[in-house]
Amino acid sequence: MVEAWNARNKLYQQLIGDYTTVFPDSYAPPRDNKLVRSGRSGTFDTADPAKQDQCLAILTYAPDPLRPHWTYLTSGLSNPWFQDEPQEVSGFGCELMLKTPAQSHWAVQALQSMAFYIFNSMGTLSPGVLVRLNAPVSSPAASDLNSIIVWYADEAPDAWYQLPSGGFGIYVVIGITEDECKFAESVEEYGAWCIQNVLRQTGVGQISDSARRSVMLRDDIDELLKSVKLYADNFRVNLS
Repeated sequence: MVEAWNARNKLYQQLIGDYTTVFPDSYAPPRDNKLVRSGRSGTFDTADPAKQDQCLAILTYAPDPLRPHWTYLTSGLSNPWFQDEPQEVSGFGCELMLKTPAQSHWAVQALQSMAFYIFNSMGTLSPGVLVRLNAPVSSPAASDLNSIIVWYADEAPDAWYQLPSGGFGIYVVIGITEDECKFAESVEEYGAWCIQNVLRQTGVGQISDSARRSVMLRDDIDELLKSVKLYADNFRVNLS
C-alpha cells in the first residue's frame, strides 16, 4: 500500500508538478488497507469522515504558463485496497481529473462524489463512459452542465501507468450539457469521442466551465456535428 502510494505521488509530480493545495491536508499513505472496508457488505463504509480522509484525497494544481486552468486530481482510487500482492489492475484501476477555468470548490465535491460512488458500488469509470448526473455538476450552484463524459486526460499521455501493485489509468471527467449528451448518445459506439472532438473544435477542450452555454447553440454547429460524425462513421466502416 505504501509503495503504491509513494509511486503514484511521484508520478503525479512528474506529470503535473507540485500541487498547490490538498484535501485533506493530512495527505499521506493510508495507515490500513482494511480500514474502510465493510465486513458485512464487502463494500466501502465511507459514512465516517475520518475514514473518508484516509481513503481519498483531492490534489489541486494552480494554473501555470503551460496549463492555464485549475486541475483537480483524485488520489486513492488506485490504492491496492483488496490486494496482498501485485495484480494486473491496482485497486479500482483509475484516478479521476477535473479541470476548471477558475478555482472552484465544487470541483472537489464533484470528484469526491464520483470517487465514493466507485468505492460503494465496487465499480469504476473508464474512457467513453457517459453519465447523466440528474443535477448540475456544480451542485448546489446552478449550471447547464448536468452530465459528464470520461476521457483520456491530456496531462497523462500514456493513459495507463504502473504502480508496484498493478496498473491504473488517469482519466478526465468533463461536464457537458443535456443536448451535448443527447448528441453523444446518438452516435453508436463513438459518442464520447465525438462530443470530445466537438468540444475541442469549439474551444472548450477538456475544461468544465460551470458557466458556459451549450456548444449546440453555435450558428455553425450543424456543419461541425456532421463532419465529426462522418469521421466516426468512416472509422467504424474501416474497422469492420
